[in-house]
Amino acid sequence: MTRCILTLSLLLVPACGLEEIDAILAKYDTFGSTGATSSTTVADTGTSTSAGTTDGPDSTSTTSTSEPGSAAGTDTGAGSSTGTGEQTTATSETTSAPPVCGDGLVEGDEECDDANAIDGDGCFNNCTRSWLVFVTSEPYTTGDIKGLIGADYQCRHRASKLFLPNGDRYMAWISTSEVQPADRLYHARGPYRLVNGDQVAADWDALIAGPLDHPIMLTELGEVADDLVFTGTTPDGWRVPNSNHCDDWTDNDGFNFAWYGYTMATDKFWTLGVETGCSVHAALYCFEQP
Repeated sequence: MTRCILTLSLLLVPACGLEEIDAILAKYDTFGSTGATSSTTVADTGTSTSAGTTDGPDSTSTTSTSEPGSAAGTDTGAGSSTGTGEQTTATSETTSAPPVCGDGLVEGDEECDDANAIDGDGCFNNCTRSWLVFVTSEPYTTGDIKGLIGADYQCRHRASKLFLPNGDRYMAWISTSEVQPADRLYHARGPYRLVNGDQVAADWDALIAGPLDHPIMLTELGEVADDLVFTGTTPDGWRVPNSNHCDDWTDNDGFNFAWYGYTMATDKFWTLGVETGCSVHAALYCFEQP
């Protein structure tokens, strides 16, 4: 077969007929070359194919697509960047060890820790301790006890005078129209005891659930008191509603009223016994605080 040479101008090859030129062109298109421009792009893989297939990064007609949130070379480590431009920051949580009862350190909700497991020395093996409670001895006062400050003073003065533990940190079990023992008194995990050691309640929850294990009938002096007590408080430690509490314990008018407890009771009457006039003389319940 006569071979014709293609040049920039077909006029330079007069020896070739049009039929032969067409045949050569058809053969040229069939086998192709690296200069071919027909290509097919596979978007999912980033691979470009063409007549005379060309793969990889040398292809000039490759079209690539990325899945949302992905990028080539994505770093999944701490503080990594993703294809969405979002920066993720690694976080570390520091957890402290729980308190250890018996290590000599008072931590967390421990009430004491004397580094031993002996129960009879004031600190129990669950790191709780007992808390004193007493009823004030005479002289008693009327409803004008100078509010909460005056009530707490009565407790602290008497406890300190008798050198009771934490004598300057006692508080009265008494409510005003806005404040109640459930909010302002410590919720003990250990037992409440009288000055002679008798248990009143196993802990705060037992105290407000009732009944009491023993009535709060001993004074700071260790004497029995069979008397009324200013409280204005329900058994669960909340203020009695719809009461002015002797004008929040600043009034001794007999025409004003408040609620009183009874020292010899173990049921609800220990704190919610009777409503009577503010001119009545009564005692106070005093609870040791941390």
